[in-house]
Amino acid sequence: MRNKIRNNHKSSIIVAEDDQTTSRLIRYNLEKSGARVSEAQTGLDCIKLLSQAKADLLLLDVGLPDFSGWGILSLLRLTDSTSEMPVIIVSANAPGSGLIERFGPDDYIQKPFDMRDLISRVSKLINSRGVSTTREMLPVPVGIKIRRRVSA
Repeated sequence: MRNKIRNNHKSSIIVAEDDQTTSRLIRYNLEKSGARVSEAQTGLDCIKLLSQAKADLLLLDVGLPDFSGWGILSLLRLTDSTSEMPVIIVSANAPGSGLIERFGPDDYIQKPFDMRDLISRVSKLINSRGVSTTREMLPVPVGIKIRRRVSA
């Protein structure tokens, strides 16, 4: 049985994943489950999307080519308007000691993963939080210079 992402509106999800095949597969399955999906292949693209559009959830690969996913998560958690945004970390590697506690993602899934498991986790987070369409955008001017790598 396929999980549906149920809410009062079509949930908006950002998928920050540098592998285009993986990103497209995730997007396809999330859209089939009822979500609206935007994709980012780099950390900078992810930050731009977060500053330009309201998102209900972020699926974040920690191994993006230009920024650490942990650094992006840290930025989100330190910003009032995005500190409560649900984030699921997606990674091929097990998290280092203390990273989950330090950065506070809402969930963590290790690659390779079962797509039904990912959809189920996304669905549970969105449905349990009663995510609203009034979620704020990340207040980051697109033209600012950001240090390329944030050490985790």
